[in-house]
Amino acid sequence: MSTIRLVKARRYTWKTLWELVSFFRPTVPTFGRTESGKWHIVGPDGCRYGRAFADETENVPDESVTATDIVAYDPPDSPGNSQSCPISLSRGEGSLLQGEKETQRLVLPSTVRESDSELCRSCRLQLQRHQKRRSRVIPQLKQVTPIRDGDWNTLEQDTRRPCDWCRAHEFTTWHTDELNCTVCPACGRLFETPFGEPIAENQPEANRLPNTPTEPVTPIVFGTALSDYDPTELVGSNRPLIKYRDKHKYAELVLELERTGHGFSAEGITALDEIRSNYANRVADDNTHQTGVTLEVGVTPRTITIKGIFPEDSSSMIGSCWEIVSDPDKWFPIGWPKQGWIHRRSADPEIPGDEPVVDAFPRLQTQTPATSVDLETLRQVTEPGRYERGSRYYEQGSVTGIESVDDSLQATVEGSRPYEVQVTLSEGSYVSGQCSCPDDTVPCKHIVAAVLASGDIKAVGDGQSIEALLEAAPTKELRTVLTELADEDIRVRKRIYEKLGED
Repeated sequence: MSTIRLVKARRYTWKTLWELVSFFRPTVPTFGRTESGKWHIVGPDGCRYGRAFADETENVPDESVTATDIVAYDPPDSPGNSQSCPISLSRGEGSLLQGEKETQRLVLPSTVRESDSELCRSCRLQLQRHQKRRSRVIPQLKQVTPIRDGDWNTLEQDTRRPCDWCRAHEFTTWHTDELNCTVCPACGRLFETPFGEPIAENQPEANRLPNTPTEPVTPIVFGTALSDYDPTELVGSNRPLIKYRDKHKYAELVLELERTGHGFSAEGITALDEIRSNYANRVADDNTHQTGVTLEVGVTPRTITIKGIFPEDSSSMIGSCWEIVSDPDKWFPIGWPKQGWIHRRSADPEIPGDEPVVDAFPRLQTQTPATSVDLETLRQVTEPGRYERGSRYYEQGSVTGIESVDDSLQATVEGSRPYEVQVTLSEGSYVSGQCSCPDDTVPCKHIVAAVLASGDIKAVGDGQSIEALLEAAPTKELRTVLTELADEDIRVRKRIYEKLGED
C-alpha cells in the first residue's frame, strides 16, 4: 500500500507554508489545494498556482492560492498494488513486453481522489507527461541491459532537481553509477518493478548500453557551413548531430544524441534552455522578430529542438549549443531505439567508432545535387509538395545507409522515424519505388530524398549486368563467394540447401 503523509491546516502564512514543505521534503509530488477547491502540484511542475506555493518569497500570496491541505505520497511497490485512479498509461510496447494489456498507474493520494474537487487540469496533464516519458524510457532501457538493481544512492538536493528520465522535479533523487543517471524516486522504484520487462526470448543476455565517452565528441553539423569545420574529415558516425533547418523567415536547430545511444540529462536540458532563454531576451526588443523562441524535448530526451531563430544567427547559436551537445557529462545512456541499430558499428559499440562518417552520411561528400540524377523526370511523377519535402530531407542529410547496385537503390530515410526505401532506376531516371512509410502516394517524400541522394554515390556494377558477370566468373571464385555469403547470412545458406540440396 502507498504511504500517505498528510498535513492539515486552516490557514498558513506564506513563510509557515514554505517551512512545512521544506521540512517534509517529499520524495514525490506534493499537492496543495487553493480556496477554489482545485488541487495543484506544488513546485516547478505545477501550474502558476502550484508554482506560487513553492515560491521562496516573503510576500503574502493572493487568497486564491492559500493552501488548506498539503499531501505527498509514495507510489506502490508494484503495478499490481495500484489503486484505481484517473491517470494511467498502457505499457504500449507491443509483444516485446510481458503482460502488454496491463497498465501501470500513477496513484493519487486518497485525500486528492476522495475530495469534492478535482486535480487541476494543467497539473493532471503534467503528471500524464511524466508518466508517458517513464513508459517510454524504462522499457527501452530494459530491452538493452540486464541490470535490474541499479545500486541506487539516495541524494538530498537543496533545490528540486529534474529527473533524467521523466523530468519531474524532486528534492530527493536516486543516483546509480551503473546506469549513469540521476532520477526521481518514482522512476527508480518503477524500474525495479516488472513494468516494461521484455518477454523471455527478448531478455538481454549482455549489457548493450553504450560506453559513455570521457572526452568531448565533435558533432556532425548538417544544413549549414561553419568556418574551420569539415565534417567529412570526421571518423565515426555514432556522433551527436546538429541539424540546421531553414524555415524561411525563421530557422530551427535539431540536436540529436540518438546515434550515440544516449539522451540529454537534466543538466544538459537546463543548459540548452538557458541558451534559448538568453537568445529570446536578446531578440525581445527586435520588432522584426515576431515569434516565440521555444525548446522542445522528445518524449525520450534523445532529441531537442530550438525554434524561432533568425537564419543569420544560426552559426552563433550552433556555437553556443556546441559545448553542451558534445559534452558526455550532459548525457546519460539509454540505448539505441529500434532505428538506432542501423547506426551501431559493432556488438561492443564505441563512440565515435572507427569508420569515416561519409560512409553513413554520403550527403556530406557533395553539398549540391549530383548532375547524374534526372531531376525533371522525378519532378514530373511527384506531387509538388512531396517533392519539396523530399528535397529538404535530402538537404538535411536524412538519407543514410544508402546502397546502389546496378539499377537498384536501397536506403534508410530518417523521417518521424526511419523508413526503408527501395527504388528502381534506369540511367539515373526514376522508374519505380517502394517505401515503408504510411503514405500511399508513390513516390513519397522519402523516395524523392533517396533518389536525389543516389547521385552522391557510385553504383556498384554500373554498366554491367549480373548475368554477364556470373557467366564470366571462374567456378572456384563463385564457390568462394557463395561460401562467404552463406557464412554471413543464414537465409542465403537456407536458399543454397533448398536449391542445391538433395530432395
